[in-house]
Amino acid sequence: MQYFQNFEYEIKINIYKYIDFPLNLALTCRNWSVISKDAYAKTEWLLVRYGKSHALFQAVRLGPTFIDIPVCKTLITRKVPISRYFIQRLLMHFGKYDQKLIELKIEHNVGQLDADRIRAFQQKIKSPWASNLPIFVFTYLLDEGYKQLANMNETLPSKGNDMELFHFLSAGPHVINYAPGMLRKNLKDIEDLILNKRFVPFPPRPKAYQLDLNSDPHIHQQPIPEEYPSKDGFENNRQLNVIARGILIHPDLVNLWKQIGYYEICNDVNDLVMQGALLILFPPTPASDWSCPSIEMVISRLAELINLGFSLKDNVIIDALHMFEHRLDEIGDILWDAFLAIRSGENVYSLALKFFREAFKPERNLKKDDLLNFLKSKFVYHEQVIKQVVKQYFIEEKMSDITLRRKSLILSPKIYQYVLRTYSKDSELTNLY
Repeated sequence: MQYFQNFEYEIKINIYKYIDFPLNLALTCRNWSVISKDAYAKTEWLLVRYGKSHALFQAVRLGPTFIDIPVCKTLITRKVPISRYFIQRLLMHFGKYDQKLIELKIEHNVGQLDADRIRAFQQKIKSPWASNLPIFVFTYLLDEGYKQLANMNETLPSKGNDMELFHFLSAGPHVINYAPGMLRKNLKDIEDLILNKRFVPFPPRPKAYQLDLNSDPHIHQQPIPEEYPSKDGFENNRQLNVIARGILIHPDLVNLWKQIGYYEICNDVNDLVMQGALLILFPPTPASDWSCPSIEMVISRLAELINLGFSLKDNVIIDALHMFEHRLDEIGDILWDAFLAIRSGENVYSLALKFFREAFKPERNLKKDDLLNFLKSKFVYHEQVIKQVVKQYFIEEKMSDITLRRKSLILSPKIYQYVLRTYSKDSELTNLY
Protein backbone atom coordinates (compact mmCIF):
# COMPACT_ATOMS: atom_id res chain seq x y z
CA MET A 1 0.00 0.00 0.00
CA GLN A 2 2.83 2.38 0.91
CA TYR A 3 4.44 1.66 -2.46
CA PHE A 4 1.33 2.79 -4.32
CA GLN A 5 1.05 5.92 -2.17
CA ASN A 6 4.64 6.82 -2.98
CA PHE A 7 4.00 6.08 -6.63
CA GLU A 8 0.98 8.39 -6.62
CA TYR A 9 3.06 11.13 -4.97
CA GLU A 10 5.75 10.80 -7.65
CA ILE A 11 3.14 11.04 -10.39
CA LYS A 12 1.73 14.20 -8.84
CA ILE A 13 5.19 15.77 -8.68
CA ASN A 14 5.70 14.91 -12.35
CA ILE A 15 2.43 16.69 -13.14
CA TYR A 16 3.23 19.62 -10.87
CA LYS A 17 6.59 20.41 -12.45
CA TYR A 18 4.97 21.12 -15.82
CA ILE A 19 2.29 23.48 -14.47
CA ASP A 20 2.67 27.12 -15.51
CA PHE A 21 0.97 28.52 -12.41
CA PRO A 22 1.39 26.00 -9.58
CA LEU A 23 -0.21 28.28 -7.01
CA ASN A 24 -3.54 27.90 -8.78
CA LEU A 25 -3.21 24.13 -8.56
CA ALA A 26 -2.21 24.33 -4.90
CA LEU A 27 -5.45 26.13 -4.10
CA THR A 28 -7.63 23.35 -5.51
CA CYS A 29 -7.22 20.84 -2.67
CA ARG A 30 -5.11 19.86 0.32
CA ASN A 31 -3.16 17.16 -1.55
CA TRP A 32 -1.89 19.60 -4.16
CA SER A 33 -1.16 22.12 -1.43
CA VAL A 34 1.11 19.55 0.21
CA ILE A 35 2.86 18.91 -3.11
CA SER A 36 3.39 22.63 -3.67
CA LYS A 37 5.27 22.89 -0.37
CA ASP A 38 7.52 19.92 -1.10
CA ALA A 39 11.14 20.99 -1.65
CA TYR A 40 11.72 18.33 -4.29
CA ALA A 41 8.58 19.35 -6.20
CA LYS A 42 9.62 23.01 -6.09
CA THR A 43 13.08 22.14 -7.35
CA GLU A 44 11.74 20.04 -10.21
CA TRP A 45 9.40 22.86 -11.19
CA LEU A 46 12.27 25.37 -11.20
CA LEU A 47 14.51 23.13 -13.30
CA VAL A 48 11.81 22.41 -15.88
CA ARG A 49 10.70 26.02 -16.15
CA TYR A 50 14.00 27.90 -15.91
CA GLY A 51 16.87 25.44 -16.33
CA LYS A 52 19.78 24.84 -13.97
CA SER A 53 21.60 28.09 -14.63
CA HIS A 54 18.68 30.33 -13.63
CA ALA A 55 16.93 28.09 -11.09
CA LEU A 56 18.59 29.65 -8.05
CA PHE A 57 18.00 33.20 -9.28
CA GLN A 58 14.31 32.43 -9.76
CA ALA A 59 14.02 30.71 -6.38
CA VAL A 60 15.38 33.85 -4.73
CA ARG A 61 13.10 36.04 -6.84
CA LEU A 62 10.04 34.12 -5.69
CA GLY A 63 10.89 35.12 -2.14
CA PRO A 64 10.55 33.71 1.36
CA THR A 65 7.21 32.00 0.70
CA PHE A 66 9.00 29.82 -1.85
CA ILE A 67 12.66 29.49 -0.94
CA ASP A 68 13.87 27.86 2.26
CA ILE A 69 16.80 25.71 3.36
CA PRO A 70 15.29 22.41 2.08
CA VAL A 71 14.78 23.97 -1.36
CA CYS A 72 18.35 25.29 -1.37
CA LYS A 73 19.74 21.92 -0.35
CA THR A 74 17.71 20.11 -2.99
CA LEU A 75 18.91 22.53 -5.66
CA ILE A 76 22.52 21.98 -4.60
CA THR A 77 21.98 18.21 -4.61
CA ARG A 78 20.69 18.53 -8.18
CA LYS A 79 24.02 20.17 -9.11
CA VAL A 80 22.58 23.65 -9.59
CA PRO A 81 25.70 25.85 -9.74
CA ILE A 82 26.39 28.90 -7.60
CA SER A 83 28.43 31.37 -9.61
CA ARG A 84 30.68 34.03 -8.18
CA TYR A 85 28.49 36.59 -9.94
CA PHE A 86 25.45 35.22 -8.10
CA ILE A 87 27.24 35.75 -4.76
CA GLN A 88 28.27 39.26 -5.79
CA ARG A 89 24.73 40.21 -6.76
CA LEU A 90 23.31 38.58 -3.64
CA LEU A 91 25.54 40.79 -1.51
CA MET A 92 24.56 43.86 -3.54
CA HIS A 93 20.83 43.31 -3.12
CA PHE A 94 20.34 41.77 0.31
CA GLY A 95 18.78 43.96 2.97
CA LYS A 96 16.14 46.62 3.24
CA TYR A 97 16.32 49.62 0.92
CA ASP A 98 16.30 53.20 2.19
CA GLN A 99 13.16 54.38 0.43
CA LYS A 100 13.74 58.04 1.27
CA LEU A 101 17.19 57.95 -0.32
CA ILE A 102 15.74 56.30 -3.43
CA GLU A 103 13.09 59.02 -3.68
CA LEU A 104 15.68 61.78 -3.43
CA LYS A 105 17.88 60.15 -6.07
CA ILE A 106 14.94 59.82 -8.45
CA GLU A 107 14.00 63.48 -8.05
CA HIS A 108 17.59 64.57 -8.54
CA ASN A 109 18.40 62.43 -11.58
CA VAL A 110 15.25 62.56 -13.72
CA GLY A 111 12.38 64.87 -14.60
CA GLN A 112 9.08 64.80 -12.76
CA LEU A 113 7.30 62.77 -15.43
CA ASP A 114 9.97 60.08 -15.43
CA ALA A 115 10.05 60.17 -11.64
CA ASP A 116 6.35 59.34 -11.49
CA ARG A 117 6.80 56.45 -13.92
CA ILE A 118 9.78 55.07 -12.02
CA ARG A 119 7.83 55.22 -8.76
CA ALA A 120 4.97 53.37 -10.42
CA PHE A 121 7.40 50.72 -11.64
CA GLN A 122 8.97 50.35 -8.21
CA GLN A 123 5.56 49.94 -6.62
CA LYS A 124 4.93 47.01 -8.95
CA ILE A 125 8.02 45.31 -7.52
CA LYS A 126 6.84 44.46 -4.03
CA SER A 127 10.30 43.49 -2.80
CA PRO A 128 13.56 44.01 -4.69
CA TRP A 129 15.33 40.81 -5.67
CA ALA A 130 16.96 39.07 -2.65
CA SER A 131 16.24 41.99 -0.32
CA ASN A 132 13.75 40.04 1.78
CA LEU A 133 15.53 36.69 1.93
CA PRO A 134 15.39 35.04 5.35
CA ILE A 135 18.77 35.56 6.99
CA PHE A 136 19.34 31.82 7.37
CA VAL A 137 18.77 31.28 3.62
CA PHE A 138 21.09 34.18 2.82
CA THR A 139 23.88 32.82 5.01
CA TYR A 140 23.38 29.27 3.69
CA LEU A 141 23.75 30.44 0.08
CA LEU A 142 26.85 32.46 0.97
CA ASP A 143 28.43 29.53 2.80
CA GLU A 144 27.64 27.11 -0.01
CA GLY A 145 28.90 29.56 -2.60
CA TYR A 146 32.17 30.08 -0.78
CA LYS A 147 32.61 26.32 -0.41
CA GLN A 148 32.09 25.74 -4.11
CA LEU A 149 34.13 28.66 -5.39
CA ALA A 150 36.89 29.38 -2.90
CA ASN A 151 40.33 28.54 -4.23
CA MET A 152 43.13 27.57 -1.86
CA ASN A 153 45.48 29.97 -3.61
CA GLU A 154 43.30 33.07 -3.72
CA THR A 155 40.58 34.88 -1.85
CA LEU A 156 37.12 35.18 -3.34
CA PRO A 157 36.50 38.81 -4.44
CA SER A 158 32.83 38.89 -3.53
CA LYS A 159 32.83 42.69 -3.73
CA GLY A 160 33.79 42.54 -7.39
CA ASN A 161 31.43 42.49 -10.34
CA ASP A 162 31.97 39.73 -12.89
CA MET A 163 29.68 41.40 -15.42
CA GLU A 164 31.92 44.46 -15.42
CA LEU A 165 34.98 42.23 -15.49
CA PHE A 166 33.65 40.42 -18.56
CA HIS A 167 32.91 43.79 -20.15
CA PHE A 168 36.55 44.85 -19.88
CA LEU A 169 38.05 41.45 -20.69
CA SER A 170 35.94 41.22 -23.85
CA ALA A 171 37.15 44.66 -24.99
CA GLY A 172 33.77 46.24 -24.33
CA PRO A 173 35.08 49.82 -24.08
CA HIS A 174 36.80 49.56 -27.48
CA VAL A 175 35.40 49.87 -31.00
CA ILE A 176 34.48 46.62 -32.68
CA ASN A 177 37.39 46.81 -35.17
CA TYR A 178 40.00 46.54 -32.41
CA ALA A 179 38.05 44.27 -30.08
CA PRO A 180 38.90 40.81 -31.53
CA GLY A 181 42.63 41.17 -30.91
CA MET A 182 42.11 42.48 -27.39
CA LEU A 183 39.61 39.74 -26.55
CA ARG A 184 42.00 37.05 -27.78
CA LYS A 185 44.68 38.52 -25.54
CA ASN A 186 42.34 38.12 -22.56
CA LEU A 187 40.92 34.77 -23.61
CA LYS A 188 42.58 32.79 -20.80
CA ASP A 189 41.08 35.14 -18.22
CA ILE A 190 37.66 34.88 -19.86
CA GLU A 191 37.89 31.09 -19.87
CA ASP A 192 38.80 31.16 -16.18
CA LEU A 193 35.89 33.49 -15.46
CA ILE A 194 33.40 31.20 -17.20
CA LEU A 195 34.77 27.73 -16.46
CA ASN A 196 36.10 28.25 -12.94
CA LYS A 197 34.14 31.21 -11.59
CA ARG A 198 31.03 29.93 -13.42
CA PHE A 199 30.13 33.37 -14.69
CA VAL A 200 26.56 33.34 -16.00
CA PRO A 201 24.53 36.52 -16.54
CA PHE A 202 21.18 36.76 -14.83
CA PRO A 203 18.18 36.07 -17.09
CA PRO A 204 16.77 38.81 -19.31
CA ARG A 205 13.72 40.68 -18.12
CA PRO A 206 10.51 39.08 -19.47
CA LYS A 207 8.37 41.21 -21.75
CA ALA A 208 5.72 41.50 -19.05
CA TYR A 209 8.27 43.13 -16.74
CA GLN A 210 9.52 45.72 -19.22
CA LEU A 211 10.21 49.11 -17.74
CA ASP A 212 7.87 51.05 -20.02
CA LEU A 213 4.70 51.11 -17.96
CA ASN A 214 2.25 52.45 -20.51
CA SER A 215 -1.17 50.96 -19.95
CA ASP A 216 -1.86 51.75 -23.59
CA PRO A 217 0.85 50.29 -25.86
CA HIS A 218 -0.11 52.69 -28.65
CA ILE A 219 1.15 55.70 -26.68
CA HIS A 220 4.89 55.84 -27.07
CA GLN A 221 7.08 57.23 -24.31
CA GLN A 222 10.79 57.14 -23.78
CA PRO A 223 11.73 54.02 -21.80
CA ILE A 224 12.57 54.50 -18.16
CA PRO A 225 16.35 54.72 -17.66
CA GLU A 226 17.77 51.36 -16.60
CA GLU A 227 19.52 51.17 -13.26
CA TYR A 228 22.27 48.71 -12.44
CA PRO A 229 21.95 46.50 -10.59
CA SER A 230 18.28 46.42 -11.48
CA LYS A 231 15.84 46.35 -8.61
CA ASP A 232 13.99 43.32 -9.95
CA GLY A 233 17.23 41.38 -10.39
CA PHE A 234 16.83 40.69 -14.10
CA GLU A 235 19.69 41.60 -16.38
CA ASN A 236 19.28 44.85 -18.29
CA ASN A 237 19.63 44.99 -22.06
CA ARG A 238 22.80 47.02 -21.67
CA GLN A 239 24.50 44.21 -19.77
CA LEU A 240 23.14 41.52 -22.08
CA ASN A 241 24.52 43.49 -25.02
CA VAL A 242 27.95 43.08 -23.43
CA ILE A 243 27.45 39.31 -23.56
CA ALA A 244 26.08 39.41 -27.12
CA ARG A 245 28.98 41.55 -28.32
CA GLY A 246 31.50 39.14 -26.81
CA ILE A 247 29.82 36.23 -28.60
CA LEU A 248 29.86 38.06 -31.92
CA ILE A 249 33.57 38.71 -31.53
CA HIS A 250 34.38 35.19 -30.33
CA PRO A 251 31.49 32.76 -30.99
CA ASP A 252 33.22 29.90 -29.17
CA LEU A 253 32.26 31.60 -25.89
CA VAL A 254 28.89 29.91 -26.35
CA ASN A 255 30.55 26.51 -26.09
CA LEU A 256 32.38 27.57 -22.92
CA TRP A 257 29.06 28.46 -21.31
CA LYS A 258 27.52 25.20 -22.44
CA GLN A 259 30.43 23.35 -20.81
CA ILE A 260 29.27 24.62 -17.41
CA GLY A 261 25.63 23.77 -18.15
CA TYR A 262 24.46 27.21 -19.23
CA TYR A 263 22.44 25.93 -22.17
CA GLU A 264 20.05 28.88 -22.00
CA ILE A 265 22.72 31.26 -23.31
CA CYS A 266 21.44 31.19 -26.90
CA ASN A 267 17.86 31.81 -25.84
CA ASP A 268 18.81 34.58 -23.40
CA VAL A 269 20.68 36.72 -25.94
CA ASN A 270 19.28 35.36 -29.21
CA ASP A 271 17.71 38.57 -30.49
CA LEU A 272 20.65 40.75 -29.47
CA VAL A 273 23.19 38.45 -31.14
CA MET A 274 21.26 38.11 -34.40
CA GLN A 275 20.56 41.83 -34.53
CA GLY A 276 24.19 42.60 -33.71
CA ALA A 277 25.41 40.35 -36.52
CA LEU A 278 23.24 42.23 -39.00
CA LEU A 279 24.40 45.61 -37.69
CA ILE A 280 28.02 44.56 -38.22
CA LEU A 281 27.21 43.47 -41.77
CA PHE A 282 25.16 46.61 -42.46
CA PRO A 283 26.55 49.34 -40.17
CA PRO A 284 24.29 52.36 -39.57
CA THR A 285 27.05 54.70 -40.72
CA PRO A 286 29.15 52.70 -43.19
CA ALA A 287 32.85 53.48 -43.54
CA SER A 288 34.10 54.84 -46.84
CA ASP A 289 35.54 51.44 -47.79
CA TRP A 290 32.41 49.48 -46.82
CA SER A 291 30.95 47.25 -49.50
CA CYS A 292 27.48 45.79 -49.33
CA PRO A 293 27.52 42.10 -48.34
CA SER A 294 26.11 39.56 -50.74
CA ILE A 295 23.17 37.31 -49.94
CA GLU A 296 25.62 34.43 -49.52
CA MET A 297 27.66 36.39 -46.96
CA VAL A 298 24.57 37.18 -44.91
CA ILE A 299 23.41 33.55 -45.03
CA SER A 300 26.88 32.33 -44.06
CA ARG A 301 27.13 34.64 -41.04
CA LEU A 302 23.66 33.83 -39.76
CA ALA A 303 24.17 30.11 -40.40
CA GLU A 304 27.31 30.20 -38.25
CA LEU A 305 25.26 31.56 -35.36
CA ILE A 306 22.37 29.17 -36.00
CA ASN A 307 24.80 26.24 -35.82
CA LEU A 308 25.76 27.44 -32.33
CA GLY A 309 22.12 27.35 -31.24
CA PHE A 310 20.76 30.77 -32.14
CA SER A 311 17.55 31.12 -34.13
CA LEU A 312 16.24 33.36 -36.89
CA LYS A 313 12.82 33.79 -35.30
CA ASP A 314 9.89 35.76 -36.70
CA ASN A 315 10.51 38.71 -34.40
CA VAL A 316 14.20 38.79 -35.33
CA ILE A 317 13.31 39.07 -39.02
CA ILE A 318 10.69 41.78 -38.53
CA ASP A 319 12.89 43.62 -36.01
CA ALA A 320 15.68 43.66 -38.60
CA LEU A 321 13.43 44.95 -41.37
CA HIS A 322 12.03 47.56 -39.00
CA MET A 323 15.53 48.57 -37.89
CA PHE A 324 16.64 49.02 -41.51
CA GLU A 325 13.34 50.39 -42.83
CA HIS A 326 15.01 53.60 -44.03
CA ARG A 327 17.43 51.46 -46.10
CA LEU A 328 15.06 48.82 -47.45
CA ASP A 329 15.42 50.16 -51.00
CA GLU A 330 19.16 49.56 -50.70
CA ILE A 331 19.48 46.34 -48.70
CA GLY A 332 15.93 45.05 -48.26
CA ASP A 333 16.08 42.43 -51.00
CA ILE A 334 19.42 41.09 -49.75
CA LEU A 335 18.04 40.67 -46.24
CA TRP A 336 14.79 39.18 -47.49
CA ASP A 337 16.42 36.62 -49.78
CA ALA A 338 18.82 35.60 -47.01
CA PHE A 339 16.00 35.25 -44.48
CA LEU A 340 13.85 33.19 -46.84
CA ALA A 341 16.79 30.96 -47.75
CA ILE A 342 17.34 30.16 -44.07
CA ARG A 343 13.61 29.61 -43.49
CA SER A 344 13.16 27.79 -46.81
CA GLY A 345 11.60 24.70 -45.25
CA GLU A 346 8.45 26.60 -44.25
CA ASN A 347 5.28 27.25 -46.20
CA VAL A 348 5.33 30.74 -47.74
CA TYR A 349 1.73 31.54 -46.79
CA SER A 350 2.45 30.49 -43.21
CA LEU A 351 5.49 32.79 -43.19
CA ALA A 352 3.37 35.66 -44.47
CA LEU A 353 0.91 35.18 -41.62
CA LYS A 354 3.72 35.08 -39.06
CA PHE A 355 5.52 38.13 -40.46
CA PHE A 356 2.43 40.34 -40.73
CA ARG A 357 1.30 39.27 -37.29
CA GLU A 358 4.68 40.23 -35.88
CA ALA A 359 4.66 43.55 -37.75
CA PHE A 360 1.16 44.35 -36.45
CA LYS A 361 2.05 43.98 -32.77
CA PRO A 362 0.94 47.20 -31.02
CA GLU A 363 4.19 47.52 -29.08
CA ARG A 364 6.17 47.77 -32.32
CA ASN A 365 5.21 51.46 -32.52
CA LEU A 366 5.44 51.87 -36.28
CA LYS A 367 5.93 55.45 -37.37
CA LYS A 368 6.20 54.94 -41.13
CA ASP A 369 4.72 52.65 -43.77
CA ASP A 370 8.05 51.38 -45.12
CA LEU A 371 8.01 48.03 -43.30
CA LEU A 372 4.37 47.31 -44.17
CA ASN A 373 4.86 48.31 -47.81
CA PHE A 374 7.93 46.10 -48.02
CA LEU A 375 6.06 43.08 -46.66
CA LYS A 376 3.12 43.83 -48.95
CA SER A 377 5.43 43.83 -51.96
CA LYS A 378 6.70 40.34 -51.10
CA PHE A 379 3.34 38.55 -50.97
CA VAL A 380 0.85 38.68 -53.84
CA TYR A 381 -1.97 37.57 -51.51
CA HIS A 382 -1.19 40.27 -48.93
CA GLU A 383 -4.81 41.39 -48.57
CA GLN A 384 -5.97 37.89 -47.68
CA VAL A 385 -3.10 37.49 -45.22
CA ILE A 386 -3.76 40.82 -43.50
CA LYS A 387 -7.46 40.02 -43.24
CA GLN A 388 -6.68 36.72 -41.53
CA VAL A 389 -4.16 38.33 -39.16
CA VAL A 390 -6.55 41.12 -38.18
CA LYS A 391 -9.39 38.65 -37.61
CA GLN A 392 -7.14 36.59 -35.36
CA TYR A 393 -6.21 39.65 -33.30
CA PHE A 394 -9.89 40.49 -32.92
CA ILE A 395 -10.77 36.94 -31.88
CA GLU A 396 -7.98 36.85 -29.28
CA GLU A 397 -8.95 40.22 -27.85
CA LYS A 398 -12.70 39.70 -27.85
CA MET A 399 -12.87 38.16 -24.39
CA SER A 400 -10.47 40.66 -22.86
CA ASP A 401 -12.53 43.48 -24.38
CA ILE A 402 -15.54 42.17 -22.49
CA THR A 403 -13.82 41.47 -19.20
CA LEU A 404 -11.56 44.51 -19.13
CA ARG A 405 -13.92 46.88 -20.97
CA ARG A 406 -11.08 47.86 -23.26
CA LYS A 407 -11.20 51.48 -24.36
CA SER A 408 -8.03 51.50 -26.45
CA LEU A 409 -7.71 50.12 -29.96
CA ILE A 410 -6.71 46.50 -30.45
CA LEU A 411 -4.14 47.41 -33.10
CA SER A 412 -1.97 50.46 -33.47
CA PRO A 413 -3.71 53.46 -35.12
CA LYS A 414 -0.96 53.28 -37.75
CA ILE A 415 -2.23 49.86 -38.84
CA TYR A 416 -5.82 51.07 -39.20
CA GLN A 417 -4.68 54.10 -41.18
CA TYR A 418 -2.48 51.98 -43.41
CA VAL A 419 -5.26 49.51 -44.22
CA LEU A 420 -7.76 52.28 -44.98
CA ARG A 421 -5.28 54.08 -47.23
CA THR A 422 -4.09 50.95 -49.01
CA TYR A 423 -7.29 49.06 -49.71
CA SER A 424 -10.52 50.26 -51.26
CA LYS A 425 -13.65 50.99 -49.28
CA ASP A 426 -15.27 47.97 -50.91
CA SER A 427 -12.57 45.63 -49.66
CA GLU A 428 -13.65 43.03 -47.14
CA LEU A 429 -10.57 43.98 -45.14
CA THR A 430 -11.58 47.62 -44.61
CA ASN A 431 -15.05 46.53 -43.55
CA LEU A 432 -13.62 44.41 -40.73
CA TYR A 433 -13.16 47.54 -38.67
